[in-house]
Amino acid sequence: MAVDRSDLSEEEWEALQRLNRGAPEADLIPPLMRHLLLELGLAVERPSRIVISDRGKKLIRLYRDGRR
Repeated sequence: MAVDRSDLSEEEWEALQRLNRGAPEADLIPPLMRHLLLELGLAVERPSRIVISDRGKKLIRLYRDGRR
């Protein structure tokens, strides 16, 4: 499922950015938001925590670089 910035609420976008920044900020993401990012394919589960997926990184880069 392709996800674009416009598909995410401000809270979801902020959670994705926190995940991209890594710990300790990523640890502040609420469980429900973590589940949503996993479901959308923007995060992947690792043994000790969730991390941003390649798809999530690509979405962050698209908007950080001002391409959209």
